[in-house]
Amino acid sequence: MHLAAWTPWCVALAALAALPSSTAAASSKNSKNAILLSKVQSLTLRAGKMTTHRRVAAVPQLSCTANPQRLCDLFTVDTMRCTNQGSGYDAEDIQWSCTASLPPEFKLGSTDVVCEGYSSADDPYVLKGSCAVEYRLVLTDFGERQYPDLAGEARKTSWGADKTFNWVFWCIFVAIALWILWAMFMGDGARDRGDRNNRPGGGFWGGGGGGGGGDGPGFGPDNDPPPPYPGTKQWGGQQQQQGWRPGFWTGAATGATAAYLASTRNNRNNRDNSSGYYGDQYGGGRRGGSTWGGSGGAGPSSSSSSVSSARQPSTGFGGTQRR
Repeated sequence: MHLAAWTPWCVALAALAALPSSTAAASSKNSKNAILLSKVQSLTLRAGKMTTHRRVAAVPQLSCTANPQRLCDLFTVDTMRCTNQGSGYDAEDIQWSCTASLPPEFKLGSTDVVCEGYSSADDPYVLKGSCAVEYRLVLTDFGERQYPDLAGEARKTSWGADKTFNWVFWCIFVAIALWILWAMFMGDGARDRGDRNNRPGGGFWGGGGGGGGGDGPGFGPDNDPPPPYPGTKQWGGQQQQQGWRPGFWTGAATGATAAYLASTRNNRNNRDNSSGYYGDQYGGGRRGGSTWGGSGGAGPSSSSSSVSSARQPSTGFGGTQRR
């Protein structure tokens, strides 16, 4: 009886709770300034221009990120065109390819399109004209030769993350090595205790003489004991043969160490061969010039040198975010 009386009130409260979201969706759908990104085929963004805004502050249409951030001071993208490449997880999770003209020292990395949700950050409709691009600027091989100090700074940043991994790896490796040593020590201790417990006493083999009254020849300290009889157990020999043997963790530690050393060697070779950083910095290196004080001229080592006047298209890829 009471349940039937409360049912209309529950339905009314549920309807009121759903009303704001449905009202917001209807408001977005009916507004001429609200659009679905799935309906947008391309975007053109320009440096120095600001986005439109409604709920939050306007942002620049183009913003640069880099590692190191000083790369963005060397060159600014003037115009970028992004093309709709289809949806991802849902119909409004649009993936983009963005193209701009860059000097040969640079290339585009990720290019993420960020738009303002019309009613909220979760609204599938976005405000028309509110989209911006956050692009990542990356040095090419030629750029690394032109700006070796910036290339080295970028490597140091990536090496910092590698150092953390190396520290964790060696902590685990040392712990496993200590465990193996402890297991070996405990195994040797148990074997020694077993040998002492099963070692025959001084008078075990020595003995009295034979029958009669004479002292027959016994097996004293100077005589060898008889061979073991069938069915007897050679406890001491078995324990000596059953010394510590490598197990799973030993193999795992050895394999992990070998893999780590191989990876470290490959990374070192790649760094030495990738951009000629050290060779260029010290006079040409392996690219034909003499090294360490020879007559070969050193490449530019300052980030103050100007970029090339030539331009070439570069394309980056990214997804959609809402603010």
